[in-house]
Amino acid sequence: MQPKVQPSFKSCSVPGKIFILGEYAVLAGLPALVAAVGPRFQVRPSGGSAAGWPAGAPVFRFLNWARGQGFSEVPFEFTDPFQGAGGFGASTAQFVLAYQVICRADAGWQEVWKLYRELMSSDPVLPSGADLVAQWEGGVVYFDPTRLTCENFGKRFDWSNLLIFSATHQPGRKVPTHEHLRELSEEGFPRSRKQMVDDLNALLQRGIQAVRENNAEYLGKAMSDYAGVLHREGCEVKATTDDRLALADHPDVLGVKGTGALQSDALIVLMRKGSERGSLLELANRRGLKLVSEGLTFEPGVKCES
Repeated sequence: MQPKVQPSFKSCSVPGKIFILGEYAVLAGLPALVAAVGPRFQVRPSGGSAAGWPAGAPVFRFLNWARGQGFSEVPFEFTDPFQGAGGFGASTAQFVLAYQVICRADAGWQEVWKLYRELMSSDPVLPSGADLVAQWEGGVVYFDPTRLTCENFGKRFDWSNLLIFSATHQPGRKVPTHEHLRELSEEGFPRSRKQMVDDLNALLQRGIQAVRENNAEYLGKAMSDYAGVLHREGCEVKATTDDRLALADHPDVLGVKGTGALQSDALIVLMRKGSERGSLLELANRRGLKLVSEGLTFEPGVKCES
Protein backbone atom coordinates (compact mmCIF):
# COMPACT_ATOMS: atom_id res chain seq x y z
CA MET A 1 0.00 0.00 0.00
CA GLN A 2 1.36 3.40 -0.95
CA PRO A 3 1.51 5.89 1.96
CA LYS A 4 -1.30 8.40 1.74
CA VAL A 5 -0.39 12.07 1.47
CA GLN A 6 -1.39 14.22 4.41
CA PRO A 7 -1.46 18.03 4.51
CA SER A 8 1.66 19.85 5.65
CA PHE A 9 1.20 22.07 8.69
CA LYS A 10 2.96 24.67 10.77
CA SER A 11 0.76 24.29 13.84
CA CYS A 12 -2.74 23.12 14.82
CA SER A 13 -4.73 23.91 17.94
CA VAL A 14 -8.01 23.11 19.65
CA PRO A 15 -9.63 24.57 22.77
CA GLY A 16 -10.17 22.83 26.06
CA LYS A 17 -13.71 21.88 27.13
CA ILE A 18 -15.97 22.08 30.13
CA PHE A 19 -19.34 20.41 30.67
CA ILE A 20 -22.03 22.89 31.68
CA LEU A 21 -24.74 20.21 31.82
CA GLY A 22 -24.88 16.60 30.70
CA GLU A 23 -22.29 14.52 32.58
CA TYR A 24 -23.50 10.94 33.04
CA ALA A 25 -26.70 11.70 31.13
CA VAL A 26 -24.79 11.82 27.83
CA LEU A 27 -23.40 8.33 28.53
CA ALA A 28 -27.02 7.13 28.50
CA GLY A 29 -27.62 8.69 25.07
CA LEU A 30 -29.04 12.01 26.28
CA PRO A 31 -27.74 15.42 25.13
CA ALA A 32 -25.03 17.50 26.76
CA LEU A 33 -24.13 21.18 26.85
CA VAL A 34 -20.35 21.57 26.54
CA ALA A 35 -18.30 24.77 26.24
CA ALA A 36 -14.98 25.26 24.48
CA VAL A 37 -12.51 27.13 26.69
CA GLY A 38 -9.03 28.54 26.42
CA PRO A 39 -6.12 28.19 26.67
CA ARG A 40 -5.67 25.95 23.64
CA PHE A 41 -3.93 22.61 23.14
CA GLN A 42 -1.44 22.72 20.28
CA VAL A 43 0.73 20.51 18.07
CA ARG A 44 3.75 21.51 16.03
CA PRO A 45 5.99 19.44 13.71
CA SER A 46 8.78 17.58 15.47
CA GLY A 47 12.17 16.94 13.94
CA GLY A 48 12.59 13.70 15.87
CA SER A 49 10.69 10.44 15.96
CA ALA A 50 6.99 10.21 16.73
CA ALA A 51 6.09 10.59 20.38
CA GLY A 52 5.15 7.53 22.40
CA TRP A 53 1.59 7.40 23.73
CA PRO A 54 0.06 5.22 26.44
CA ALA A 55 -1.47 2.04 25.03
CA GLY A 56 -5.23 2.41 24.93
CA ALA A 57 -5.20 6.21 24.79
CA PRO A 58 -7.43 7.62 22.02
CA VAL A 59 -4.46 9.05 20.11
CA PHE A 60 -2.60 5.72 20.39
CA ARG A 61 -5.57 3.91 18.84
CA PHE A 62 -5.88 6.55 16.14
CA LEU A 63 -2.22 6.32 15.13
CA ASN A 64 -2.48 2.52 14.87
CA TRP A 65 -5.58 2.93 12.71
CA ALA A 66 -3.86 5.53 10.51
CA ARG A 67 -0.90 3.23 9.89
CA GLY A 68 -3.30 0.48 8.89
CA GLN A 69 -4.96 2.86 6.43
CA GLY A 70 -1.65 3.66 4.76
CA PHE A 71 -0.99 7.09 6.26
CA SER A 72 2.68 7.78 6.85
CA GLU A 73 4.06 8.76 10.24
CA VAL A 74 4.09 12.49 11.02
CA PRO A 75 6.14 13.33 14.14
CA PHE A 76 4.62 16.15 16.17
CA GLU A 77 4.96 17.75 19.59
CA PHE A 78 1.87 18.18 21.76
CA THR A 79 1.56 21.13 24.14
CA ASP A 80 -0.82 20.93 27.09
CA PRO A 81 -1.50 24.43 28.48
CA PHE A 82 -2.99 22.88 31.62
CA GLN A 83 0.32 21.10 32.27
CA GLY A 84 -1.25 17.72 32.83
CA ALA A 85 -3.68 18.89 35.51
CA GLY A 86 -6.44 17.11 33.60
CA GLY A 87 -10.15 17.62 33.19
CA PHE A 88 -10.15 19.94 30.18
CA GLY A 89 -10.09 17.48 27.31
CA ALA A 90 -6.42 16.63 26.73
CA SER A 91 -7.09 13.11 25.45
CA THR A 92 -9.72 14.19 22.92
CA ALA A 93 -7.52 17.16 21.94
CA GLN A 94 -4.70 14.73 21.13
CA PHE A 95 -7.10 12.67 19.00
CA VAL A 96 -8.47 15.69 17.11
CA LEU A 97 -5.06 17.23 16.48
CA ALA A 98 -3.53 13.95 15.32
CA TYR A 99 -6.46 13.53 12.93
CA GLN A 100 -5.92 17.02 11.53
CA VAL A 101 -2.19 16.55 11.11
CA ILE A 102 -2.30 13.08 9.56
CA CYS A 103 -5.58 12.87 7.67
CA ARG A 104 -7.13 16.07 6.40
CA ALA A 105 -8.35 19.50 7.42
CA ASP A 106 -11.76 19.53 5.72
CA ALA A 107 -13.57 16.81 7.68
CA GLY A 108 -16.76 17.50 9.62
CA TRP A 109 -17.33 16.70 13.26
CA GLN A 110 -19.57 13.73 12.39
CA GLU A 111 -16.74 11.95 10.56
CA VAL A 112 -14.24 12.49 13.37
CA TRP A 113 -16.77 11.62 16.11
CA LYS A 114 -17.76 8.35 14.39
CA LEU A 115 -14.12 7.31 14.04
CA TYR A 116 -13.45 8.17 17.70
CA ARG A 117 -16.43 6.07 18.81
CA GLU A 118 -15.37 3.19 16.59
CA LEU A 119 -11.84 3.15 17.95
CA MET A 120 -13.05 3.45 21.58
CA SER A 121 -15.76 0.80 21.20
CA SER A 122 -13.82 -1.82 23.20
CA ASP A 123 -14.11 0.27 26.38
CA PRO A 124 -16.57 -1.02 29.03
CA VAL A 125 -18.64 2.18 28.76
CA LEU A 126 -18.33 3.87 25.38
CA PRO A 127 -17.23 7.52 25.81
CA SER A 128 -19.85 9.93 24.49
CA GLY A 129 -17.45 12.05 22.43
CA ALA A 130 -19.39 15.18 23.42
CA ASP A 131 -16.15 16.82 24.52
CA LEU A 132 -14.57 16.02 21.15
CA VAL A 133 -17.49 17.64 19.28
CA ALA A 134 -17.26 20.80 21.40
CA GLN A 135 -13.53 21.07 20.85
CA TRP A 136 -13.89 20.51 17.12
CA GLU A 137 -16.73 23.02 16.70
CA GLY A 138 -15.88 25.65 19.33
CA GLY A 139 -18.36 27.87 21.15
CA VAL A 140 -20.94 26.29 23.46
CA VAL A 141 -22.27 23.11 21.88
CA TYR A 142 -25.59 21.40 22.52
CA PHE A 143 -24.80 17.89 21.34
CA ASP A 144 -27.36 15.12 20.93
CA PRO A 145 -25.62 11.74 20.40
CA THR A 146 -28.85 9.93 19.56
CA ARG A 147 -30.00 12.33 16.85
CA LEU A 148 -26.44 13.16 15.84
CA THR A 149 -27.15 16.89 15.94
CA CYS A 150 -25.03 19.78 17.13
CA GLU A 151 -26.38 23.25 17.90
CA ASN A 152 -24.16 26.12 18.95
CA PHE A 153 -25.33 28.35 21.80
CA GLY A 154 -22.10 30.34 22.00
CA LYS A 155 -23.79 33.60 21.04
CA ARG A 156 -27.35 32.92 22.21
CA PHE A 157 -26.69 33.38 25.92
CA ASP A 158 -24.70 35.88 27.98
CA TRP A 159 -21.84 33.67 29.12
CA SER A 160 -19.81 36.58 30.52
CA ASN A 161 -20.87 35.71 34.08
CA LEU A 162 -19.78 32.07 34.01
CA LEU A 163 -16.57 31.44 35.97
CA ILE A 164 -14.50 28.26 35.67
CA PHE A 165 -12.15 27.00 38.37
CA SER A 166 -9.73 24.08 38.03
CA ALA A 167 -9.35 21.65 40.93
CA THR A 168 -7.30 18.71 39.61
CA HIS A 169 -3.97 20.31 40.52
CA GLN A 170 -4.82 19.46 44.13
CA PRO A 171 -3.14 16.22 45.30
CA GLY A 172 -5.46 13.23 45.06
CA ARG A 173 -8.31 15.21 43.53
CA LYS A 174 -8.29 13.87 39.95
CA VAL A 175 -10.43 10.79 39.27
CA PRO A 176 -9.17 8.69 36.32
CA THR A 177 -12.09 8.71 33.89
CA HIS A 178 -11.41 5.27 32.38
CA GLU A 179 -11.39 3.64 35.82
CA HIS A 180 -14.62 5.35 36.79
CA LEU A 181 -16.28 4.27 33.53
CA ARG A 182 -15.21 0.69 34.19
CA GLU A 183 -16.85 0.83 37.62
CA LEU A 184 -20.06 2.17 36.07
CA SER A 185 -20.00 -0.69 33.58
CA GLU A 186 -19.62 -3.27 36.34
CA GLU A 187 -22.73 -1.95 38.10
CA GLY A 188 -24.76 -2.05 34.87
CA PHE A 189 -24.99 1.67 34.08
CA PRO A 190 -27.24 3.18 32.75
CA ARG A 191 -29.90 0.55 33.53
CA SER A 192 -28.81 0.50 37.17
CA ARG A 193 -29.39 4.27 37.50
CA LYS A 194 -32.67 4.80 35.66
CA GLN A 195 -34.09 7.27 38.21
CA MET A 196 -30.86 9.25 38.18
CA VAL A 197 -30.85 9.43 34.38
CA ASP A 198 -34.50 10.52 34.32
CA ASP A 199 -33.87 13.24 36.90
CA LEU A 200 -30.80 14.50 35.06
CA ASN A 201 -32.70 14.57 31.79
CA ALA A 202 -35.46 16.74 33.30
CA LEU A 203 -32.90 19.21 34.66
CA LEU A 204 -30.96 19.17 31.41
CA GLN A 205 -34.06 20.11 29.42
CA ARG A 206 -34.86 22.86 31.93
CA GLY A 207 -31.33 24.23 31.62
CA ILE A 208 -31.38 24.16 27.81
CA GLN A 209 -34.66 26.06 27.79
CA ALA A 210 -33.09 28.65 30.09
CA VAL A 211 -30.19 29.06 27.64
CA ARG A 212 -32.58 29.49 24.73
CA GLU A 213 -34.39 32.21 26.69
CA ASN A 214 -31.14 33.77 27.99
CA ASN A 215 -32.47 33.31 31.53
CA ALA A 216 -29.46 33.17 33.85
CA GLU A 217 -31.44 32.53 37.05
CA TYR A 218 -33.13 29.45 35.63
CA LEU A 219 -29.87 28.11 34.21
CA GLY A 220 -28.14 28.63 37.55
CA LYS A 221 -30.93 26.75 39.35
CA ALA A 222 -30.69 23.89 36.83
CA MET A 223 -26.92 23.69 37.34
CA SER A 224 -27.20 23.51 41.12
CA ASP A 225 -30.05 20.99 41.01
CA TYR A 226 -28.09 18.86 38.53
CA ALA A 227 -25.17 18.83 40.97
CA GLY A 228 -27.59 17.90 43.75
CA VAL A 229 -28.78 14.80 41.88
CA LEU A 230 -25.20 13.67 41.26
CA HIS A 231 -24.40 14.20 44.93
CA ARG A 232 -27.46 12.18 45.94
CA GLU A 233 -26.33 9.34 43.69
CA GLY A 234 -22.78 9.26 45.05
CA CYS A 235 -21.35 10.76 41.86
CA GLU A 236 -19.56 13.68 43.51
CA VAL A 237 -16.33 13.55 45.53
CA LYS A 238 -16.47 15.13 48.97
CA ALA A 239 -13.97 17.86 48.09
CA THR A 240 -16.23 19.05 45.28
CA THR A 241 -19.28 18.93 47.54
CA ASP A 242 -17.51 21.09 50.12
CA ASP A 243 -16.31 23.58 47.50
CA ARG A 244 -19.70 23.73 45.80
CA LEU A 245 -21.61 24.43 49.01
CA ALA A 246 -19.09 27.09 50.09
CA LEU A 247 -19.30 28.93 46.76
CA ALA A 248 -23.09 28.58 46.61
CA ASP A 249 -23.38 30.57 49.85
CA HIS A 250 -22.15 33.69 48.06
CA PRO A 251 -25.14 36.04 47.62
CA ASP A 252 -24.40 36.74 43.95
CA VAL A 253 -24.04 33.11 42.88
CA LEU A 254 -26.97 31.84 40.80
CA GLY A 255 -25.67 28.30 40.39
CA VAL A 256 -22.60 26.12 40.89
CA LYS A 257 -21.67 22.57 39.96
CA GLY A 258 -18.64 20.38 39.50
CA THR A 259 -17.56 18.80 36.23
CA GLY A 260 -15.87 15.61 35.11
CA ALA A 261 -15.74 12.10 36.55
CA LEU A 262 -17.30 12.26 40.03
CA GLN A 263 -17.39 16.03 39.44
CA SER A 264 -13.76 16.19 40.55
CA ASP A 265 -12.09 18.12 37.72
CA ALA A 266 -13.38 21.66 38.01
CA LEU A 267 -16.20 23.86 39.25
CA ILE A 268 -18.33 26.24 37.21
CA VAL A 269 -20.08 29.18 38.84
CA LEU A 270 -22.79 31.33 37.27
CA MET A 271 -22.97 34.78 38.85
CA ARG A 272 -25.60 37.46 38.83
CA LYS A 273 -25.13 40.08 36.12
CA GLY A 274 -23.26 43.15 37.33
CA SER A 275 -22.14 41.51 40.58
CA GLU A 276 -18.80 42.21 42.21
CA ARG A 277 -16.62 39.11 41.86
CA GLY A 278 -13.68 39.96 44.10
CA SER A 279 -15.00 38.27 47.23
CA LEU A 280 -15.91 35.09 45.34
CA LEU A 281 -12.49 34.94 43.69
CA GLU A 282 -10.86 35.34 47.11
CA LEU A 283 -13.02 32.56 48.53
CA ALA A 284 -12.15 30.23 45.64
CA ASN A 285 -8.46 31.04 46.03
CA ARG A 286 -8.57 30.25 49.75
CA ARG A 287 -10.06 26.88 48.88
CA GLY A 288 -7.20 26.12 46.50
CA LEU A 289 -9.19 26.55 43.29
CA LYS A 290 -7.48 28.05 40.23
CA LEU A 291 -9.36 30.47 38.00
CA VAL A 292 -9.33 29.24 34.40
CA SER A 293 -11.87 31.59 32.83
CA GLU A 294 -13.65 34.64 34.23
CA GLY A 295 -16.51 34.66 31.75
CA LEU A 296 -16.72 32.65 28.54
CA THR A 297 -15.83 34.18 25.22
CA PHE A 298 -16.52 32.45 21.91
CA GLU A 299 -13.55 30.13 21.58
CA PRO A 300 -13.18 28.81 17.99
CA GLY A 301 -12.80 25.13 17.28
CA VAL A 302 -9.94 23.34 15.57
CA LYS A 303 -7.57 25.59 13.64
CA CYS A 304 -4.54 24.75 11.51
CA GLU A 305 -1.85 27.00 10.09
CA SER A 306 -0.35 25.43 6.98
